[in-house]
Amino acid sequence: MNSQFLFVDTDSPIHRLHPITKIIGLIVLFVPAMAFNRPEAQLVVLGLAVLLLGIAHSLVNLRRLYKFLLVLLVMSALMWALFLRDVPEDTQLLATLGPLTISDVSLRYGVAMGLRITALLIFGLVFISSTKPEDFTYGLRRMGVPVTASVALALAFRLVPTFMQTVQTVTDAQRARGLRLHGGSLLGRLRRYVHLIVPVMGYALRRADDLSRALEARGLSAPGRRTEYFRPQATWTDATVLLVVVALAATCIYLRIGGYGELLPRL
Repeated sequence: MNSQFLFVDTDSPIHRLHPITKIIGLIVLFVPAMAFNRPEAQLVVLGLAVLLLGIAHSLVNLRRLYKFLLVLLVMSALMWALFLRDVPEDTQLLATLGPLTISDVSLRYGVAMGLRITALLIFGLVFISSTKPEDFTYGLRRMGVPVTASVALALAFRLVPTFMQTVQTVTDAQRARGLRLHGGSLLGRLRRYVHLIVPVMGYALRRADDLSRALEARGLSAPGRRTEYFRPQATWTDATVLLVVVALAATCIYLRIGGYGELLPRL
């Protein structure tokens, strides 16, 4: 499998679910992450996300992206800790950086927000790792989304990997022609990277034009009723999974209304 693509071709319980089950499950699983703003509760939600990624046999994607997720976690926690203002007056002040302050409440809230964003991304990673773009398109169409919109959303799955693959191809070609991207001053390196912009954009525009022609040739916008080659069948497993996920989301909402997992009276 190309390392640029995040779909893991394996046979896991999550892979075998109906596409509609996975789409609805992804949306509903956002509720536990949004329900709490205490770091302890968000840590449990993050653990659930990692557990689902393990059930999908896709922890390899976590190893690929852990540096990005770690940086995002730290930066999110730091930004919230520095700029959160609506904290109780009796909160303990930990540090002062000019006009900016960090209190114990803002720091804990910042950590909770960093964990929340990371958990949301890992939930999305579970979905991408276990769902082919074709499955996603089929699920959206069965849910009533127009064909053009469903195809556009499915193509977004491949947008970043395809673009990164184009960048790598152009970079290798320019290096073969003698372009040195490393070494020298920072300004010099930035100036050399300019030589990549034009060919990368040219390749991207060419791919977009070829894709639009291919979709038009296959009758994407043609009127009339469409038939489906890929027709997965929902099972009792799908119904059970949806019931469990909805019950989990309802429980989290109930706990939050009762004051559990709440550090501040806000999302």
